[in-house]
Amino acid sequence: MNNSENSKLEFAQITLDDLQKIYKYTSKYGEGSCQHSPVSMWSLSEKYGDEYCIEDDVLYILRKNLCGDEYRVYLAPMGEGDKKEQFKRIMADAAAYGEKVKFISLTENCKNVLEEIFPGEFVIEENIDLAEYMFTTKRMSTFSGNSLRKRRSEANTFWNIYGDRAQIKLITPDDFPEILQFEKKWIESKADKSYLYALRRESRMIDKQLQHFDELGLSGIVLRIDGVVQGFGYGGKLSDTFYDAIIEKGNREIPHIYKVLRQESVKQCAMECEYVNMEEDVGIEGLRALKNSYKPEYLLHKFIASYK
Repeated sequence: MNNSENSKLEFAQITLDDLQKIYKYTSKYGEGSCQHSPVSMWSLSEKYGDEYCIEDDVLYILRKNLCGDEYRVYLAPMGEGDKKEQFKRIMADAAAYGEKVKFISLTENCKNVLEEIFPGEFVIEENIDLAEYMFTTKRMSTFSGNSLRKRRSEANTFWNIYGDRAQIKLITPDDFPEILQFEKKWIESKADKSYLYALRRESRMIDKQLQHFDELGLSGIVLRIDGVVQGFGYGGKLSDTFYDAIIEKGNREIPHIYKVLRQESVKQCAMECEYVNMEEDVGIEGLRALKNSYKPEYLLHKFIASYK
């Protein structure tokens, strides 16, 4: 075997059986990023094609579907030890394929490490569309404080209108068929059809996650009004500190339903963690304004680094 072959990392497709060994690294080194979620890596295989390699107690992730003729695309390495050697290991893997390295969704900490050990060798740009919104579970479960007074009032208005007609319970397998039926109607009612492809791909992800809900360690709530599903939300732990709010869908014609889904999802599922990650706004201005209106504790800024 030649040196080029020796330089290659042995990447493999991520299966359900791999999630716990990947979680060992992402929960410790992932900084609470939803991009470092083993559940998402497996669930979004259609989008990213994530593959993994564990070598010398370091986790490497290749975003196979984002690779092209010039760049091989990776997440930052996750593990103890010499970060320079870990990044160099990735660069050697890319070189073995005759390509350059691109790191996507780097946290600010990882970006700073990369700049320090390879000064001037990467073009690094912040991507605000990839920034993740971090909230304390304490505030989101109660909408406490003056800055969220309007949200408290809106949630109370929902209960004043619907009262005992509304029921919220933890999701169980018995709820899956109704949730999927609601999800289909939700997409059909979406006014902006420009996101239809992404929404249908998300719908396939939801179906995939519900099929393996317990295996993935997910938890969530379903909201019914007069016995009919009108909303649901679920997520999973990124670590003992961070909970990932993966999905949240509600009937837009019902006033303030999203405030109730947001509050109750955190209250019933995420309180073991200090923070809930409400994920990115993906550049949708309305979604950005909405997430900011909840006054995030901080943004987890993200960067893309391309080798010159």
